[in-house]
Formats: sequence, structure tokens, C-alpha cells
Amino acid sequence: MKHTIGCSAIWTVMILFILVLVPCTAFAYNMPDFDTINEQLEADVKAFHIPGMAVIVVNKDEVLFAEAYGNCESIDTPFIIGSMSKSFTALAIMQLVEQGKIDLDTPISDYIDVSLYLKNALDGNRITVRQLLNHTSGLGTYQRFGSAKITDSYGKYEYANVNYGLLGKIIESVSGKSYSDYVEQYIFSPLDMEHSSATFDNSKADGLIAGYRNYFGIPIAGEPDYPDDRSWSTVPAGYISSCASDMGNYLQMYLNNGSGIISQDSLDTMFYDNVPQDENNLYFYGMGWVLSNDFDEPVFNHSGLVENYTSNMFIFPESGIGIAVLVNMNDYLVGNNLINNIIMHLLGKEMTEASGNLYINYHTLLNLCYLLVILVAVFPILFIRRWRKKNHTKKQIVIDIFTHVILPIILLLLPYLVGVPLWVVWYFVKDLFFVLVVSAFLLLSTGIYKAFVVLGSKSTED
Repeated sequence: MKHTIGCSAIWTVMILFILVLVPCTAFAYNMPDFDTINEQLEADVKAFHIPGMAVIVVNKDEVLFAEAYGNCESIDTPFIIGSMSKSFTALAIMQLVEQGKIDLDTPISDYIDVSLYLKNALDGNRITVRQLLNHTSGLGTYQRFGSAKITDSYGKYEYANVNYGLLGKIIESVSGKSYSDYVEQYIFSPLDMEHSSATFDNSKADGLIAGYRNYFGIPIAGEPDYPDDRSWSTVPAGYISSCASDMGNYLQMYLNNGSGIISQDSLDTMFYDNVPQDENNLYFYGMGWVLSNDFDEPVFNHSGLVENYTSNMFIFPESGIGIAVLVNMNDYLVGNNLINNIIMHLLGKEMTEASGNLYINYHTLLNLCYLLVILVAVFPILFIRRWRKKNHTKKQIVIDIFTHVILPIILLLLPYLVGVPLWVVWYFVKDLFFVLVVSAFLLLSTGIYKAFVVLGSKSTED
């Protein structure tokens, strides 16, 4: 029972810890003092242990602010932009719609051989292109090509990378070009996005900045798990690379009625042909963009997250402002939320100053939670001699079964209990993965040892 209470307490603290980091505000865009903002960003990058960051703020005619921080050498340095890639994929689809090659309400089976990607090929007759764009296809959040199938969420919003992977296949099928060649020819090149790419080789050749994962508060550089067709995410869903200067050009396209590569009518379809994300109708997802209605004016944004990069972009259509923030780190439980605080400065919102170093404080708290879990696993090993001297009564056996069978299972299932598969934890929160798996292994291994001791003692008595 003590083990159960302790484990529950650990996860309660961790969940509350995550929740308190998320800011909630409502405001219109007020042009900030960028000199002051620059000083604040420089301080934040150091305080929050962000390896590198690039920022750009534009209106339809010019760059209002652009700066690189940390180990990012310039605003021309490429980052992987994560799910911000989805807006590029949606834009490509709408270009092909304008050319009459795609109809948004046609089943996707008319464009691709769905048997290559869906578990049940008949699902392709029910899913339309529009449903893929708006995440209402019924395909599940953690599904991949080959095993994807319609779930009970059909017709309702459920964010799923596989939707945009399928859109990438549709683009290739109807255009006759690879996805990377298509976006290069019809999006990157016309918008002078000279440092953007949809292949890993080209990204690296163009100077892709090293990305960092976070291990127990320490950022460590490493390559991303760049996807293929067997991966959970795909390039059209999350692995385009771009730089701040290119993202400025991209956002200006939206502020300039499509800049000749897409019509304003199609942009309006992307923005406003959307579906609610929440019961309060504050957020709507529409074709690669989230419409937020908790501001004083409508704001379109999308964030991005892969194994070792995070990003965010905003469009204030009434104020005529676009903002992009690129970071070469994924610190899922701490740093990513602190980056949200940095973004709030760029949005012209004053943030309440917190005492102490938030990064160190939060990671210290998180590491203490990790340590408690490890101690629960190590405790039986430290006291194994005392255990051997005890009488192995039924009560003791029940305690051991709970400690060495049920508790390891609970640790491994904890991510699933909050709706996240353990393999996703492996990709995005590796330190937590190690804590859970190592602790479960130690508990189980000690239990196996104890079982042999008990069985051996019984055979000796016999």
C-alpha cells in the first residue's frame, strides 16, 4: 500500500507540475519595444538553457525584428520546424485544388492506393481530403501507415500525423512529383525560401543546426529520428526544415493575399473551413492552422515539435503581423513551456517575473520525482539481506507480488493511463522513459531473485 501511495503521489506532483506551466491570457497584438524584447530574449535563452533560437517578426511589407541567439549563427540557419510543416502540405493541396486536380470532398481512394496505407482499404472510400486536412478522418493519433484505420472519432477532431502523411502521398500522386520536389518548386522557390528543404540530406547540406534532447536537465546534441513511411510522423506532417528568414517570407505570403502562389479564397478556406478542437469553441483546426478565439482579435498559429526541435508561428490578420520562433531543443516537461513564456514577450504581453531560476527549479523538482521512482525500485535490493531473514509468510508473499509484479506493470502502463504510448515517451521524453523502464526492470529482476530463493527454501524443507 505504501508503494501504491508513493507512486500515485509522484505522478500527481508531476502532472500538477506540468499543468502550472501553461499560461492562459487574452490580448490583442501590441507592438512591443523590440530593443527591450531583444535584451529579454538574450537573458531568457541563457536562463532557460536554450542552445539556439531564431526569431522573426514581419508585416506584409518588411521585417520588423529578426535575431539569432545562442549557438544559432544567423536567421538563415535551418531548423526542423515540426508540425508547422502541416501548413505547407495544406497549402500544396489547395494549390492542386485550384488547378482542378483535387476535390476536397472526394474520397482519398480516388487519388491513392489506400491498401498501401490503411488496414481496411474500404476506409479510403469514407475519408475525404477535407477530413484529412481537418483531422476529422477518424484515424487515430498514434496510428501509422499500414495499421491506420477509422476509429470512433470519425467526423470529429482528433489530431493525427497519419492524416498529413496521406496528404503527402496524394500530392505525389496527382502532381507526379515527389513531395520534396513539389514544395521546392511551387512553394520554396517562388517565395525565395532559399534555406528550406523537405529532405534530411538537403537540410544537413544547407547547415541544419544541431538539435538537442534533454536528459535530466542537461541538453545533449543528436540527430533527429528522421522519418520514413514506417514512422509515426512523416515529412509532410512534421519534418520540413526552414530558417527564420524563410519563415518570414512564408508568413508574409499569407499577409499579402497569397503572393501569387495561391488565391485569397483558398487561404480563407484554409483558415476558416475549420472544426472545433474544444467544447468551448475557443480553438478551431483548419487545414494546417489553429484559429484561437481567446484573443481580442482572431489569431492563427501552429506549433511544431520533434525529438530535438520546437517551433511556433503566429499570424495576426487584423494587425497584419506574423511571428515565427525556432528552437533547437526539445525539453518536453520543462523547457518547452518556458519557451511559451518567451513567445509571450514577442506577442507584446508582459509576463510576471518569477523569483529564482525557473529552469533549475523545475528540473530539480522533476529530478526529485525521478529519484523517488528509482529509490522505490532500489529499496528492495538494498534490504535484500533483511528480506532473506524474514519468514516468507503469505502476507510477505502478497507484498512481494505487489512490489515486483504489479508495481513494474503500473510503471510501464503509466503513460498509457494518460493516453500516451510508452514508445512516444521514448521519442520525446527519453529521461522519463529510462526512469520507468529501468525501475520496472530492477523491481522485476529482484522479484525473480526472491522467487528463486523462496522456491529453493521450500525444496530444501521438502
